[in-house]
Amino acid sequence: MKYARTVTIVFFMIFLTALSGCNSKKEKVGQPSLKKADQVTPSPHSSGAIVAVPQDEVDVVAVKTHIFSLVKDGNFSAIYKDASAGFREVGPEQQFVAMWQNQLMETGAFKGAKEVSHTVRPEDKSLVFIYDVQYEKKHKALRLTFRRSEKGVLELTGINQKDLPKTGK
Repeated sequence: MKYARTVTIVFFMIFLTALSGCNSKKEKVGQPSLKKADQVTPSPHSSGAIVAVPQDEVDVVAVKTHIFSLVKDGNFSAIYKDASAGFREVGPEQQFVAMWQNQLMETGAFKGAKEVSHTVRPEDKSLVFIYDVQYEKKHKALRLTFRRSEKGVLELTGINQKDLPKTGK
């Protein structure tokens, strides 16, 4: 009986040690911890809480400005080259450039963009921005996704555009 009780106690100690090890917050090398003070408050347009590294929120402004400048200039080749390696693995540069040139034939020249929402994907901490984009001929919804690379550079990881729903005007 004493042996069974000792085995049970040892088992519980191992279980509790394993459980506490699974719940400990170990920081990965090169990745900052997100303390309560470091969290970013939600955008007025978003529906959930956003948790982002403040430096990402600062750095993304210049990257977004650069992307919109390239869209306005029709320099889709530069967008492709500046994007993340994962972005470029999706398809060849020529295909990306041709797709966006076809978009411009349909929409006309880029006139401006208004941010509609801003969120952070919880699974990978990517910053996602949705814009209402005005072109010469029509409005479109544009989604830009950014994430920091292993080298520490904030990069474009996704750019998607779709038609906005028709309104009764």
